[in-house]
Amino acid sequence: MSCVDLVYEGPKIVIDLIDKFAVNTIVWLRSLPEEELGPSRRMVEDIEAFAQRGGPFKFEEMAVSTGAEMLTALATLAARCRGGLRPILHFDCHGSEEQGLLLAPSGDRIGWAELTSALREINVAAENNVCCIFGVCFGMYLSIALSVTEPTPYFLTIAPEREIGVGELEARFPPFYERLFETGNITQAYKERLVDVLSIFQCQEIFGKAFATYIVNHGSGAAASARRENLITKFLNRRGIANATPEQLRDVRAQMKAGLKLSQAMLDHYASIFLIGRKASLNLEDVEKLAEVYRRRRDARAR
Repeated sequence: MSCVDLVYEGPKIVIDLIDKFAVNTIVWLRSLPEEELGPSRRMVEDIEAFAQRGGPFKFEEMAVSTGAEMLTALATLAARCRGGLRPILHFDCHGSEEQGLLLAPSGDRIGWAELTSALREINVAAENNVCCIFGVCFGMYLSIALSVTEPTPYFLTIAPEREIGVGELEARFPPFYERLFETGNITQAYKERLVDVLSIFQCQEIFGKAFATYIVNHGSGAAASARRENLITKFLNRRGIANATPEQLRDVRAQMKAGLKLSQAMLDHYASIFLIGRKASLNLEDVEKLAEVYRRRRDARAR
């Protein structure tokens, strides 16, 4: 069991996110060329030693060399999650912002979208109890294009936002895992060992930010009016209404205004999808407060 406690700080507001998830096995997914295996093997040896001391997690390593092998390994993990596996997936390979994972020695690529799809299957099977750790340059790009209309591919991920050297990873990951085995708390271990070199993303955070951003960009003002009018036009066109009467326009506008307004029911609906059955940590009032922080920051930058 690991606890997540994330804080947003802004003008006159602090929102704490506290949620728990269960993991029981660290799975090290390695795909590196032979000449780069030294640091990886040393890190694995260190983590195996931590696991042998006893603790809350098992440890295993899976070596893959092609895209097909990686996807097969991920599908196997999804099947195991249906039987109780709750993994921390550590990706030990190369990656790029544009092309995703680079697998060796084959040179195959798995794009971020394809990887997201495979991880989503695992996380659904694990009931949103998957943690991903990327020893991969630009691993944070997995989190950029997530949509609340689909299940999240992870509960939590830790990844670099920039190119990062293997020496830095080798210096950081073993102490991180040692602390993780000692505390059983992944966010505590992250804050103590990785916070200055890797970023952390959590599904509750992404969910709340998505709707706060929606309020800022589409919830009021000219942007909201323009979006509403565009949807009204599409609605009428689909029904073959070329010249709507004033009464028809009034009724459709009222429907669209009600349908586009963010509500607690809408949050709960999308939480059941994106969070895979978990209740959202932020309610509508929290999201509106966060949106106000974003709005003030945006306005301050525009001055």
